[in-house]
Amino acid sequence: MNSLSGPPVTVTSSTTVHPLDPGHQAAPGSHVLIVDDDPAICAAYDQILRSHGFDVTTAGSRADALAQVDRLDGMVDVLVMDITLPDGDGTSLAREIIERIGLRPALYVSGWAEEFWDLSDAPGRWLVMQKPIPIPRLIAAVEWLAGRRTRPPT
Repeated sequence: MNSLSGPPVTVTSSTTVHPLDPGHQAAPGSHVLIVDDDPAICAAYDQILRSHGFDVTTAGSRADALAQVDRLDGMVDVLVMDITLPDGDGTSLAREIIERIGLRPALYVSGWAEEFWDLSDAPGRWLVMQKPIPIPRLIAAVEWLAGRRTRPPT
């Protein structure tokens, strides 16, 4: 089942955008779930996003992410997902999370080059960016996904 709201819009060669899903609106102070198997990336994203008013939970694997979603009782507004995880992939994990808590916007991140990304069936509103992500772009992406900005990052 494909629940994309419309065709993707390419913003730059390393950022792909899908339009807003009308069924989900995040509020200021949104809760972000970061899933990345690199603890340094989790810690950096956590610090950056907390300094911009987000509540943050991190997970290092698919299993950890699902446990965190359960622990948070589904109170997650935005997903930041590494595309490649040791026990799964980000898009499959996003679908699992959505099955549990409903559609959520997602930022997919990867150290791999763009030609390795296949997000054609990624659900909902999403962006994809290649690591390393400059701090201003990370902030702009999460703020757009959370509904704090009207335009996607460039």
